[in-house]
Amino acid sequence: MATRRPILIAAQPLDGGAAAHVIQLVEGLAPHEFEINVACPRESITWQELDGRDGVVLHRIRPHRQPGPGDAATLASLMPLVRRAEVIHAHSSKAGFLARLAALTAGRRRRCIFTPHGWSFWSAEGAQSRTYVGLERMAAHWCHLLVALSQAERVAGLAAGVGREEQYRVILNGVDVERFAITPQPVPDRIVVVTRFAPPKRNDLLVEAFASIRRTRPHAELYIVGDGPNRGALERQIGELGVEGAVRLLGRRDDVPEILSRAACFVFASDYEGCPLAVIEAMAAGVPVVATGVGGVPELVADGESGLVVAPGDAAALAAAVEAVLADPARAGGMGRAGRTIARSRLSHERMIGDLLGLYEEVATGGE
Repeated sequence: MATRRPILIAAQPLDGGAAAHVIQLVEGLAPHEFEINVACPRESITWQELDGRDGVVLHRIRPHRQPGPGDAATLASLMPLVRRAEVIHAHSSKAGFLARLAALTAGRRRRCIFTPHGWSFWSAEGAQSRTYVGLERMAAHWCHLLVALSQAERVAGLAAGVGREEQYRVILNGVDVERFAITPQPVPDRIVVVTRFAPPKRNDLLVEAFASIRRTRPHAELYIVGDGPNRGALERQIGELGVEGAVRLLGRRDDVPEILSRAACFVFASDYEGCPLAVIEAMAAGVPVVATGVGGVPELVADGESGLVVAPGDAAALAAAVEAVLADPARAGGMGRAGRTIARSRLSHERMIGDLLGLYEEVATGGE
C-alpha cells in the first residue's frame, strides 16, 4: 500500500465562509492518498463537521482572533505538524500568520500556501489597517504561494505590497452543484439571504432595504439563514422598523438548498468579500442574485444576466434592484437559469479541488 502524504490545513474562523471552504476542501481529499491533519478551534464548525471523519486527525488551536498569550500555545501546537507535512495550507489571517511563522521557523517555507479569505486589512481602518498591511507584507515572505479567491483579492494584495506577482494563484470557490440541483419553485416576493450576523455582511443595510420594499410590495417576506454576534442588534432593528412579522430569522440550517429553491430573489449586502460561497450556492440553486459589487462578486454574478450588482452601502439601490427582480418573474427566472449555468461550468466543488490538488503537487515536488 502506498504511503499516505501528510498534509496540514490550519484555519481559525469558528464559522462562515472560510470554515465552510476548509470543510469542503477536506471532504474533497482522498483519505487513502493523504494523511489529513486539520488544526482548528474545538469550538469551530470545522471541528464539529470533521470530528470522527475517516482519515482526518484534528488538532486544537486557540479561537481568539486578536493577538494574545494563547498564540504561543498555538504556534507550539503547529510546529511538529509543520515539520512533517509535505504541504502546509493556512487559511485566514490568524492561523495564516502563525502557520507561516511556523513554516519559516521549521525551514518549510517552500511547502507553505496561504489563502486569506479576505485580507485582514479590509476589516480595519487607520493605524490598525496599516499594521495589518505590514504584517501581511512580512508574512508573505514566509510562504511559497498566495491563493486568492478572486482576481479582486489578488489585485488588492498586490496594490498593498503583499507578496510578489509570481506568488499568486487565483482559485475561485466552488460548491457541490448537485446538492443545489432542486427544481426552483419560487414563492412570489420571498427574499432569502444566507449570511453571518457580523459587521461586514451589512445585514442592517439589508433590513433597511427590506423595510422600503415592504412599502411598495406589502406581501414581501425576508428569510435570513445564519447566526452570529450581531443577532441581537438585528432583532432590535427589525422591531424598530416594524417588519418583525415579515422577517424570519432561521438560524443555521442544513436544508439551505430547499430554502433557496423557494426563493424569488437572493440578496447579499456585504461591504467586502473574497469569493462568497453563499452567492455561488444561490447561483447553483437557480436563484437570481442581487449583490453588492465588492471583491469577487462581479466575477461571479453577470450583471443584468444572472442577477444585478449594486454599489455597497446604498440601501436605496439595493431595494430598487430587489424590487426590479421581484416585479418581473419571467426575467428573474432567466437570471436564475443563467446563474445555474455559470455555477455548473465554472464554480463546482470538483473544479476547485482539482485546482488546489495541482498546487499541492507543485509544492510537494518542488523541494525545500
